[in-house]
Amino acid sequence: MKQHKQAYNTIFLSISVLATLFVFTEIVLKSFGKSICGTEGCKMTAQAARFGDISIFLVGFGTFFSLAGLSLLSRRIRKPGIERFINLILVIALAGEGFFMGYLAFRIHTVCLFCITIFIFMITLGLFRLLAGETDVLAGFGALAAVFVIQYLVLPAGVPVHLPVNERFLLFYSKDCRHCAELIKELDEKKIQVAHLPVGDYAVFLKNMGIEGIPTLMVNDPYQKIFLTGKEAIERYLLACMNPKSVGVTVPGKAKARYKAVTPDPDRNVTFDLFRQQSLLTSPNQSADNGMCNEEKVCK
Repeated sequence: MKQHKQAYNTIFLSISVLATLFVFTEIVLKSFGKSICGTEGCKMTAQAARFGDISIFLVGFGTFFSLAGLSLLSRRIRKPGIERFINLILVIALAGEGFFMGYLAFRIHTVCLFCITIFIFMITLGLFRLLAGETDVLAGFGALAAVFVIQYLVLPAGVPVHLPVNERFLLFYSKDCRHCAELIKELDEKKIQVAHLPVGDYAVFLKNMGIEGIPTLMVNDPYQKIFLTGKEAIERYLLACMNPKSVGVTVPGKAKARYKAVTPDPDRNVTFDLFRQQSLLTSPNQSADNGMCNEEKVCK
């Protein structure tokens, strides 16, 4: 039994050293602008880190380096305190892995190969500690499961928003929005092709973008994304695209040309507030007063 424990401890030490070298390699590559992980999930995780991805790498490097050093030290100095400290680090690290895996699964909905590799290292180290008879590590696996479940319960439900990739103009609208209906009618009359997206299907997306009114137009160009909210703003932008002279826009290469600007109508530059009128998606009995729909009158 003692021989098996020593063998498991040797494997534990080897995996700790390998994991330390793995993270160290990533740190070195990052200093040259490269990375082991080229997936979108790695980039999104790095962007979400408060102090950048280097902070995560340093924490991982410190964790594995500590486990390797303490494991090597325990082979020379037989003290229970060292073993307990190794278990404590593993418990904390496994709880942290529960957070990272939950974040990937329920927040950004994508794969980070680097994070998954670290997760595999941690799980493997925990299993070999259990095989060596260190049952304290069970608390780490319990913490991992608990944090993962909490992430599932707390983080917003849903899947990533998929916008039409082949459409340049995307109009978020509601059937209960009078200004949306008027805008759609005008665009149809002018034969301006715009994809119509029900705002109820993209409410969370718009809220996350800081947009709280409709109609909202998204200009979905390859190298720029523009959001315009309000009937007036959308009309002026689209008319500028179709006929620059009509809205006082100077065409590149014709700097000397002068065009008469259209004076905005303040009564039309009013947005339809979706998020402060939560029932607008479910009840058609809304009102219109000065261009704003509310719950007291029918919006016709």
